[in-house]
Amino acid sequence: MEDEERLDAEMIAPIRRSQIFEEIGRDKCDGVVVLQMAEEMSLRSIEIILSVLLKSEHCKEFNDWGALLLSKQVRLLQNTFSSLVLGLGDTDEVCNTSTILTQFNRANQAVSILQLEKPSDWLMFAYKVDGGDDTNLTADEIKKVMSLRVDFSEEAIATVCSQISAN
Repeated sequence: MEDEERLDAEMIAPIRRSQIFEEIGRDKCDGVVVLQMAEEMSLRSIEIILSVLLKSEHCKEFNDWGALLLSKQVRLLQNTFSSLVLGLGDTDEVCNTSTILTQFNRANQAVSILQLEKPSDWLMFAYKVDGGDDTNLTADEIKKVMSLRVDFSEEAIATVCSQISAN
């Protein structure tokens, strides 16, 4: 299992040491501004994660352990950006991380797909696919993510994706 301290040191500590985080920690930013910055940073982080998973020329491959590590990394980022907003406890403003959490929906869905035991397990989830809602993965994206798992056969993925498209 990936060491929590190493992940924190390599992924989260550089973010926390950034000038933006330090200024926010000194209460130099308005709560609304902090929320907007956290939303923007989380959105950019998600775009990077999804582009690596969905658009990379050099496709990453995942097994159970790789999926678990990615899950941990995504959760760490989500917690870091949410804690940035929630760290404004001294203010009278309402601290709401719902927009940050919503931004992570597609990344969390990709992680869930990568953690499946078999592709057909995805059919138990009731996500709306290709409905114009940009908080859910499309059928093509689901297929691409499933194809990243080294132990998922093309036939099993095709069967699941045909059932997703039929719904």
